[in-house]
Amino acid sequence: MKRKVIAITGFIGSGKSTASAILRQWGYKTVDCDQLAAEISQQPQVVQQVQNLLGEGYVTDGKLDRRKIRDKVFADAQLLQRYQSLFFDGVHSRLQQIASQCDGPLFVEIAVLGAFDFCWDEVWQIQSDRDALVFRVVNRDGVTENNVLDVLARQSDVAAPTRIILNNGTEAELRAQLRRALAEADLL
Repeated sequence: MKRKVIAITGFIGSGKSTASAILRQWGYKTVDCDQLAAEISQQPQVVQQVQNLLGEGYVTDGKLDRRKIRDKVFADAQLLQRYQSLFFDGVHSRLQQIASQCDGPLFVEIAVLGAFDFCWDEVWQIQSDRDALVFRVVNRDGVTENNVLDVLARQSDVAAPTRIILNNGTEAELRAQLRRALAEADLL
């Protein structure tokens, strides 16, 4: 099977992780940029940079307090950009390494598609209605509706995705759309 690197992107709560999990179940290689960033966030120098940026109250026992950080950074666009930039280079480097070792298709779950330059073969955007997004995130993360709306306000649509996959229905419907996208991309 041909080597392709395909970005799976979309707003928070759209179903990126669900789509990636389905692809993994079907035997495709996937990588989650949020997981790569979480690994990078454990590096002492990154923890120190976050503490320098946000202050003492956002690091506990040498670990980032992600919930407190989320509340703070998504309420301020400039702060969010500065915070995210602490992780982008490390995620980019690790992703390049993983992609270079992959001989078949690689699906990359990435929330911030424009975080760094990468030569994507395709971009699949998972889309859902705003009410569905809010409902999913509030129930999944135990946060307020206002918190989710703050996050959504800081996210943007992809300019020209290769494929749009709608996720307003059941998991079975999402699976059917993914199968169709795989067939159209000649990846079945």
